[in-house]
Amino acid sequence: MDINRFTRGSQLLQPSLFFIGIRSSAKRPSILTRTLVNDTSLASSKELPIFPDHSESRVAKQSALARLPTPSLVRGLILGAFLSSPLLFTPGFALLKKIANSPSRILNPDRNPILRSLVKPLMYDQFCAGRNRLEIQARISQIKSLGFSGVILCYGKENQIQRSGQHLVNDVEHPDSVLDEELQVWKQGNLETLDMIGDGDFLGIKYSGAGKAITEDLLRGNAPPREFVEAMDAILHKALAQNCRIWIDAEQQFLQESIDRWTIDLMRKYNRDRKPVLYNTLQAYLKLSRQKLRQQLRLAQKEGWQLAIKLVRGAYIDNDIRERIHDTKEETDASYNSIVRDLLSGDVKGLGTEFPTMQLFLAGHNPVSVSKACSLIRELEQQDRLKTLPEFGQLQGMADQLGCEVLQHGEDTAKASALSTQTISVPKVYKCLTWGSVQECMQYLVRRAVENQGATGAVKDSMPALARELRRRMIDVVMWRRRTLN
Repeated sequence: MDINRFTRGSQLLQPSLFFIGIRSSAKRPSILTRTLVNDTSLASSKELPIFPDHSESRVAKQSALARLPTPSLVRGLILGAFLSSPLLFTPGFALLKKIANSPSRILNPDRNPILRSLVKPLMYDQFCAGRNRLEIQARISQIKSLGFSGVILCYGKENQIQRSGQHLVNDVEHPDSVLDEELQVWKQGNLETLDMIGDGDFLGIKYSGAGKAITEDLLRGNAPPREFVEAMDAILHKALAQNCRIWIDAEQQFLQESIDRWTIDLMRKYNRDRKPVLYNTLQAYLKLSRQKLRQQLRLAQKEGWQLAIKLVRGAYIDNDIRERIHDTKEETDASYNSIVRDLLSGDVKGLGTEFPTMQLFLAGHNPVSVSKACSLIRELEQQDRLKTLPEFGQLQGMADQLGCEVLQHGEDTAKASALSTQTISVPKVYKCLTWGSVQECMQYLVRRAVENQGATGAVKDSMPALARELRRRMIDVVMWRRRTLN
């Protein structure tokens, strides 16, 4: 089966990860150390590691970025410079939008080999998984070889809803055969994507990618059509057979109530008597997010199934119902961090004395939140109060320094734990990737930049560390050559 035929004319998934940019610093401490020191609730007169030392002999450490391949460092520096310069970014972003949406053969990198030779090595290879099975599996193998526990591979397209709540395609009538074909292409594309991931990996799904008819059902609050339920059953059965997991992405609030209802119906069936296979997404930037979480936890507890949550900040602030979203970034940060604290400690009102078993995936690129979560894991574990060990994930090419530092601290912690009698939990870290043609991925990158302006901060903040690591490698090469000549 040709994987490319499932992406022609489609828009790629936009995983619901909300980026909050952190101002860059010239200091040498890592992102995790720096944010812990700068955060007032964790301030100290000295640098604080994300995990405290667990033995008298400190494990020897190296730069967390040492695990990244050199091309990733170079691309990160070039893109960081591009994002940091208004003179370059404004016209460059306009050109990127043109490339992403132009029907012209000249401006389509999939049809223009000269343009592709410029765009693919710099942008596509930094952020995306690949155009076909061989490229995608090679990229996944590379990511796992760096120490990441696995990947979240995303397939599909989405339908955007205007602020007014009107569907963008209402003005066009489509025959039932076309709408059914959209659902079948979406189903087969997701099944094909499952074939490319392995044990413990995730498949990212957007319901709106199933086509215009499904999006209309979501918008109107209808029950899921039988054909859609059958498609999800096929995808979930395949995921179970492969020991993979599925997360359902959050979408705009016009659709989200139906998405939650449809997903909970599937959780009732598939998240019983086993480790949960299906995750729903909770957006912390919504004012009612904690209320929704309590309701879903109580429902799962009452009915005897496991809730599995992917916690994000949010991704539709420029194209959603603004009054439902927290008024400030600080309120969103407080919401995210308090939900993490509640779930790790099991301190959720209305659940009685027994906190239900559940799974938590922390998706995001905010170093303060990651630092707080990791510190809280250690603190609660020492007190024998840790209820849930979360997993972490970031988008490929975004906040690579943060992901590598979590990996490095985890590895150091595991080594230190082996030298002591104390058992220390080490969370798993994943990378989220989207696949498709070069032009389709340009559409994906444009949407990420438009919806999440703070994403540029995550890239820019890594520049000093990327430069230091690249300089270290250049010095190592020079010294090696000198030793060879001598």
